[in-house]
Amino acid sequence: MRTIRGTAPTILLVALLVGCAGSSGSTGSAGSTGPGEGTATPSPTTSATADAVPSVAETTFPGAPEGVTEGETAVVAGDDPRHLQVVTYGSSTCPVLPTDVTWDAGAGALSITLTGPGATDVCTMDLAPTTSVVALPDGAPDAPGLTVVVDGRSIVVE
Repeated sequence: MRTIRGTAPTILLVALLVGCAGSSGSTGSAGSTGPGEGTATPSPTTSATADAVPSVAETTFPGAPEGVTEGETAVVAGDDPRHLQVVTYGSSTCPVLPTDVTWDAGAGALSITLTGPGATDVCTMDLAPTTSVVALPDGAPDAPGLTVVVDGRSIVVE
């Protein structure tokens, strides 16, 4: 005679997994469905700081361009001479972001204000580079040779 004691938990597990997989007819976490019936539309993910900090960056991505010294805020020319790449270091989930860019023609310098996470933001305790691509304001010269004041330092963009 064959015992089912060993197979009963396996059958129960398979039934539970099939039941969970079959319940995809819901609308998903975003509350909307895509073109196919029961297909959830993915929603973009953002960090808590990205939602809270009004960044002036056109785009932000993890990592730093080649040649940037690790651990220091840096400003380098982008692929387009009318763009700067601002590299900051901090939490990867709550990055420090540029929130204001001001051209001072009299001083011949561009000022970039950076804002990090607030005291109540929950962030990972890692140190990672984040690069923000910032467009130069009208009236400012192209990026190469431009003097940028950021974090209390003057940096000449190469």
